[in-house]
Amino acid sequence: MLLISSYDFYILSTEIYFLNAICALLIYGVIFNTSYNRGTPVLDYNIGGLCTQILIIGMWLTLCSQEPYIISWNALLVHDFLSFGIKSIIIVISLLWSLTIFSYNKIEKINFYEYWIVSMLAIIAMLFISCSYDFLSMYLSIEFQSIAFYILASFKRTSEFSTEAGLKYFVLGAFSSALLLLGISLLYGITGLTNFGDLSKFFLSISAENFIFINTILFSIVLIEVALLFKISAAPFHMWSPDVYEGAPTNVTSFFGILPKLALVSLMFRIIFLILPSIFAHLNFTVIICAILSMIIGTFGALAQAKWKRFIAYSTISHVGFILAGFSTLEFNGAFSALFYILIYVLTSLIIFSILLSSRCWSYPTTYQLRYLTDVVNLVITNPILAGSLIIVLFSMAGIPPFPGFFAKMFVLLSLLKEQLIGFAIIAVSLSCISCFYYIRLIQIMCFSHVKTILIFYPIEKEKAIILSFNLLLFTLIFLKIDLISNFVYCMLFF
Repeated sequence: MLLISSYDFYILSTEIYFLNAICALLIYGVIFNTSYNRGTPVLDYNIGGLCTQILIIGMWLTLCSQEPYIISWNALLVHDFLSFGIKSIIIVISLLWSLTIFSYNKIEKINFYEYWIVSMLAIIAMLFISCSYDFLSMYLSIEFQSIAFYILASFKRTSEFSTEAGLKYFVLGAFSSALLLLGISLLYGITGLTNFGDLSKFFLSISAENFIFINTILFSIVLIEVALLFKISAAPFHMWSPDVYEGAPTNVTSFFGILPKLALVSLMFRIIFLILPSIFAHLNFTVIICAILSMIIGTFGALAQAKWKRFIAYSTISHVGFILAGFSTLEFNGAFSALFYILIYVLTSLIIFSILLSSRCWSYPTTYQLRYLTDVVNLVITNPILAGSLIIVLFSMAGIPPFPGFFAKMFVLLSLLKEQLIGFAIIAVSLSCISCFYYIRLIQIMCFSHVKTILIFYPIEKEKAIILSFNLLLFTLIFLKIDLISNFVYCMLFF
């Protein structure tokens, strides 16, 4: 029997508030959608502003729920320091993202209030993923998120590319969800357990070498691992990522590229290091193989790209390889390095997409968004401040010191060296050096390309400039505090 206490509602105060608010917004949108005076696009702007307000209040509710460790809702959900931190980051990044896409929706005439409703539902699903403590709640949360993503990918109904992206994402996503469900079913059939805490105690009490069903358990864990690697677009399960990124609208692509990986990486951390550490000791080679393949495919795939969104997709695959490299150490040092890496990746991706959504080239009498990498030619002449911001972020993504991206990669490499994975570290450093080429190539296009015709950029709106400046301020604060973080991680790694 499910027993519900006041603590159950306390730790889910943010999610409950979000769900109630979104239901109210949905009713509000249905009532006024056909109104002549209050219909689209007025309704879209109104609901977008209300969603931003909901995120601000949700952030306050999250900060007010600081309990050290609570397992609630019949052990389906957990509230600990990891879930609290991931929830806070997700809501803050979601708030900045929502403020970034206002003008883009206005220019591209995406006047559908349902867009905001589905996006908020996806954010709620990420919050549930970050605090899942049972395979049942985990699977339902991931499917909740995936359904919202399928809708968002095909949201631009007049575009055949968006329809193709949504269909491809749906087919491949359904396949990965089937693998996830099969893995959970096999694990439950062998152990009779789905709760993370019960599974942790179960595997600690049984020697894996003498367990008669070890092969079936390993197979079930591999299926779960494959499904999660697909969701974070790790090679060789990355085939959907470039096509979906390219076909979906740019505001949806920014949503895919920034937020989901944060929740899923935290879930992988919980499963690998807190729930099944003894089992993953036998499967560590799979994580290493996927990490190396992600680095190779992401690095060389990005070299051949000419379009911004496909370039970002392959660059993301390469960064996912470094995150998996931190997990491959099977030590908390490497895991913390991976979590720090995903934080830096989220901030840099937010700034990159803010620039892409803000920058538009002027082609009288209309404007068009950046699509090809060569569209930023001589940007340093037309908009030197924007070019300088983009150069800083590209240097960080390339891992060039003294920017935060360098320290993120350094922490992962130090954890690899501590665990004697020297060959893996050499491969990671070599591929990181190769990846510097396509980041520096963009800087060369912005600063040193000689063309007869210089593209004229449409002035950035004041609101968008404020948000971009705030994103860079967060990035700079991390840069200024990086010495404290590096000292902490150094002591954690070697003492």
